[in-house]
Amino acid sequence: MAATARPRIVVLGAGFAGLRAIRILSRGGQRVLWVDGRNYHTFLPLLYQVATAGLEPQAIAYPTRSFLRRRPGVDFRLARIVGGDAGARTLLTGDGEQIAYEYLLVATGGAAADFGIPGVRAHAFNLYDVEDARALRNHALELLERAAVTPDSPARRALLTFVIVGGGPTGVETAGALAEFRRHVVPSDYPSIPPEQLRIVLVEARDAVLGTFASSLQLRARRDLEHFGIEIRLGASVARVGPEGVDLAGGEHLAAGTVVWAAGIRAADVAGRLGLPTGRSGRIRVASTLEVVDHPGVFAAGDVALVEGAEGLPQVAQVAIQGGSHAAENILRAIAGRPLESFRYRDKGAMATIGRSRAIAEIGRLRLSGPLAWWAWLLLHLVMLIGFRNRLVVLIDWAWNYVTYDRGLRAIIGPDRAAGENYASWETR
Repeated sequence: MAATARPRIVVLGAGFAGLRAIRILSRGGQRVLWVDGRNYHTFLPLLYQVATAGLEPQAIAYPTRSFLRRRPGVDFRLARIVGGDAGARTLLTGDGEQIAYEYLLVATGGAAADFGIPGVRAHAFNLYDVEDARALRNHALELLERAAVTPDSPARRALLTFVIVGGGPTGVETAGALAEFRRHVVPSDYPSIPPEQLRIVLVEARDAVLGTFASSLQLRARRDLEHFGIEIRLGASVARVGPEGVDLAGGEHLAAGTVVWAAGIRAADVAGRLGLPTGRSGRIRVASTLEVVDHPGVFAAGDVALVEGAEGLPQVAQVAIQGGSHAAENILRAIAGRPLESFRYRDKGAMATIGRSRAIAEIGRLRLSGPLAWWAWLLLHLVMLIGFRNRLVVLIDWAWNYVTYDRGLRAIIGPDRAAGENYASWETR
């Protein structure tokens, strides 16, 4: 196929960095093409609530074209980038189309990192897209249905065991949500299953959960998790994941019907397809300006970017949001012939929720826990959601859950897929 008309700027990725960049670039009067393999933005921090039947997938997904309604200078292309020529400044889509650019921003985000551990991709679920979350929800509900008609036995106990690998915010929040599901939903929906038989095990290789928080908050989070009846295995490394559970490095086997992998993140490997220089975890090497090393006019931001000479920025939403804004502003500076400016990340704090009225927050020197931190967490995530309708739906669902102790639609809807089967987040965007 012949090359399309040359757009001035191409942005790859509809995550936090790409979304923020589009906001900036659309005000600059430039021609912009936005490319992603999905036609929606996913609000990643709430995926675990979809997986545990707290929210519906559409509540945290926002269509990219809806975002562009009042941005006439930006067009969207649903495509997967399979190659490119940095010298010729062209991209190649999976449909064989060539897309030319003068400036490029790579903001394709991250993917689940398996660290080469056998069986992770084949047998573990992860949470990087709404399809991942919906598949995990379907799987969990199917196992509960099977357990409801299975006599008490080791096989039934394995069906009711959830192993969550990774003690960061995703792992902790997923474990807490499962514990609330066990407490409030299982007794009413599955009366033949004693709630205490649903076992939740959180495995963390380090010596503390939520290791990036202050030690006092780590301890508070651990106490809250244990209060909810979650087993915590600290200093435990996974050696293998199989169809029947998890083998730990120390030799212990955890028989489980469900393994959730929340242990790490790597960059989506679009860099390799574009011939861009990479560093650790496959992240694209960029200068302090977020311009790719030795590639003028090409920028990277968010989880996919690795700033040279820096101690390392966390792969979290705030870094992506600020990086996407800065890269877009530098592109506009380059077009105007002005010097590029260095990126300086401003840490606005971190939060994690463990369950109802239990959360921790660290904002500068301020450390919060308990109900105040929990309400702050709820408010922040409502504000960060894209789209008024999504905010309203999430608010209504949260209010309903809070008042009734019930959760969202617990229906098994969608394709029946096993862990690791055709998951985009194990692959690339």
